[in-house]
Amino acid sequence: MVLKLSVLASGELLLDGKPIQLDALDQALQAADKASTGVWYYRESAGQEPHPSAKAAIQLVIKHKLRISISSKPDFSDYVDAKGVSHPRAAQSVARMPEVVAASNIGEIFENIRKIAAGEKGQGGLVIVRPNRSYLVVPPMPESAELKKFAEGLGQLIPGGVQRNVAVISDTQFGGGPGTPSIADVDKAIPFFGLLMALSYLGHAVWVFEGHVSALQAGCSNADALLVDSAMIPLLAAGWQETARAAMRNANILVHDRATFQLRVVSKVGAASDRLEFAAQPFRA
Repeated sequence: MVLKLSVLASGELLLDGKPIQLDALDQALQAADKASTGVWYYRESAGQEPHPSAKAAIQLVIKHKLRISISSKPDFSDYVDAKGVSHPRAAQSVARMPEVVAASNIGEIFENIRKIAAGEKGQGGLVIVRPNRSYLVVPPMPESAELKKFAEGLGQLIPGGVQRNVAVISDTQFGGGPGTPSIADVDKAIPFFGLLMALSYLGHAVWVFEGHVSALQAGCSNADALLVDSAMIPLLAAGWQETARAAMRNANILVHDRATFQLRVVSKVGAASDRLEFAAQPFRA
């Protein structure tokens, strides 16, 4: 969910295009779901000294611990990165929770998936679990300068050297027709597919599934980190975070924001601010 907050040069506040007072804005932000809601913020005449209401509005967003994305355009069609550079927002793919096969042996299915992803049954690689509970294995990518640089950046978050189990919730229904989907199909459905391949390159066991309530516990079992596609969050069952944390080996939960292509931490082990920590030691699934 996205709330679009505008501050006009006059100091007037708009929430989703409608005028709103500070106290009402406070209430709206307080009521927002912290895990699934982001704020897109635009300030008119940004080159001038901000109106006091602009500062007050930002303070409310911070107060309620909502993630914020700055826009330089009144239609919110861009976002401004940490260096002040404007980028067009990615087109939002429409995700939906697919119909799945309700397998009575779902625990065994994911136990097998974890072993494949960990390389216990061969080469290993990123494993994508389809709604019909078949799966697709994407082998590790060959080393390249670009991949190595990307992986080094991720290594600061989840260091290589010790294999970690990384569960991912995203859209795994793609390529409409029969047969094996193309990489282009997968990349379109999972816009952070390259990030997942980099984690696999680092030696981590990575698997992706849709997060259906019938598979949530099994799909998160033994995971050291859970990476959730922001587009899937509104489709997940109530209490999904609690279910995931109870099943995980280390309850590190991150959300990948499709609008900004940024990761944000929802739940983590330990107190480090620059990396994930792992209290439980890894063992084979």
